[in-house]
Amino acid sequence: MPREIDRQAAAQKRSSRLLIGMAAFILIGVVVYMGLVFVTSRRTPADPDTRYTAENGVSVYYESATWPVCRMTEDPTLGPVLELASSEDAEDDQYQVVLFQHGDQATYDDFLEMSQDDLRASYGVISPKKIDIPVEGATVEAVRCDIQAYYAVLATITYDSGDVIYVSALTRLASLNDVLNLIESVSLG
Repeated sequence: MPREIDRQAAAQKRSSRLLIGMAAFILIGVVVYMGLVFVTSRRTPADPDTRYTAENGVSVYYESATWPVCRMTEDPTLGPVLELASSEDAEDDQYQVVLFQHGDQATYDDFLEMSQDDLRASYGVISPKKIDIPVEGATVEAVRCDIQAYYAVLATITYDSGDVIYVSALTRLASLNDVLNLIESVSLG
């Protein structure tokens, strides 16, 4: 009987050590995850060097090194838009793009909801989260949708005049600040 008690005590000690080891491993994982979230989500200030006013009346002040492509283009869904992109090649791993469409409140019934529905249809789960983007002189409604290794940022920027800028952006997780800085710099012509 004393041997049985000793075996049970030894087994309990091994189990306790195993549980402590597993808890430490999980705690280390949580700390590393929080560190990565902190590093990737901190805001870096913009250093714009170029101002561009498009034919659709949208002006943007941007960093030309980050956004070498800046042009008016015809999007099949949105029509004429101001496009800023990190590369000419959409297949580039670091590709990010922002489209600015100028309209009014009647252009879309609910741009954010319609765009999220389109993303869900294309990608499945998108995990939308409301975000705050300050734009001087305007009211902004914006969401960030997590799509695998990318973020989609959708926004409506409404001015007192009734003009609205509709924003659709796609970026890598680590480049979210570039997109947010760009959206913050937008104005009407």
